[in-house]
Amino acid sequence: MEVDAIKLTNPEPMMVTWDIGRRCNFDCTYCESTRHNTYSPPTSWNELCDTLSFVKQYTSLYKQPNANIGFTGGEPTVNPKFWDFVEKINNETEFQVGMTSNGTWPEKHIDFIKQNFVGITLSYHAEAALFSKERTVNNAILVHDAGIWNTVNVMMHADHWNECVEVHEKLKAHGIDSKPTIIGDGIVGITDWFEDTEGVKRRTSHPYTIEQQQWYLKEKGLSIDLVERVKEGYELPRGCCGARSIQGSCNGCWNKVEAVNTNFKDWYCAVNKYFLHIDQHTGKVYHHQTCQTSFSGRKGPIGRLSNPDGILNYAYENRDRIIKCPHNRCGCGMCVPKAKSLEVFQQIVR
Repeated sequence: MEVDAIKLTNPEPMMVTWDIGRRCNFDCTYCESTRHNTYSPPTSWNELCDTLSFVKQYTSLYKQPNANIGFTGGEPTVNPKFWDFVEKINNETEFQVGMTSNGTWPEKHIDFIKQNFVGITLSYHAEAALFSKERTVNNAILVHDAGIWNTVNVMMHADHWNECVEVHEKLKAHGIDSKPTIIGDGIVGITDWFEDTEGVKRRTSHPYTIEQQQWYLKEKGLSIDLVERVKEGYELPRGCCGARSIQGSCNGCWNKVEAVNTNFKDWYCAVNKYFLHIDQHTGKVYHHQTCQTSFSGRKGPIGRLSNPDGILNYAYENRDRIIKCPHNRCGCGMCVPKAKSLEVFQQIVR
């Protein structure tokens, strides 16, 4: 369905996505070195506490005491201080804590997760070792059976397609919210191998066969005729990876949608009101992890953790301004309110 506006079905708190370090126990070829590595030292306790102090001030500015802190990485759970830090947040704040993880943490953490997390987003990566993949699926089942909200993004690897389909079907059969996810958030337009900034061979946007695209479209409840208008897999319609329920408007008629075309160039967007992204590794702070758009209309950070007052002043001075999307493609931020028309935008953003 072609849409001219998107809104959330239910009210959602601000999501602070907090990349607490580059280090990861995986090395997927579709994840660039700017997003992960296997050697960076973990962020220290003091650095984490300093950043938490900033998050408290920023969310207070937006009147979001119950903001959702979503830890990412790298892999957040490889930091040896991670579990203690989550406990500190729950003891000292009203924040809701979640994480995006590859789900390879030891099973012993399930009871802690049940007590300290409001939700978990897991990702299944077909390039990982067999024992790691088995642990991901097992932990997904344990989290689900513990009554914790969770969703699993099955990264649909073009070279391991049948495996990914089988895992998706297994998770669905267990009642788990499994979401097939197109691999294409890297260097858009390049579906072949290339060397990234560290000289490592990557393929961050996968090329999909017609049959694979048709399976994906059917699974999303979309017409397979869309394949005729798609040049590469990364152009396929996208659903919310955090499983937010969204509605799309077509000439003023609102309907629930599972996936939409994500070219929102020149649309009015509320990404600054719903997201904040912290890159602990570089010390940079953005409105959003993937689009990185600011009020200047350019891609870039809104400040650095070394100058938290500068970020807070920026946010306060621009609190009534509206971001206009400068990109031809949207990644994760597709699930925040946005509209082609300023009038419609102002109606759906309060």
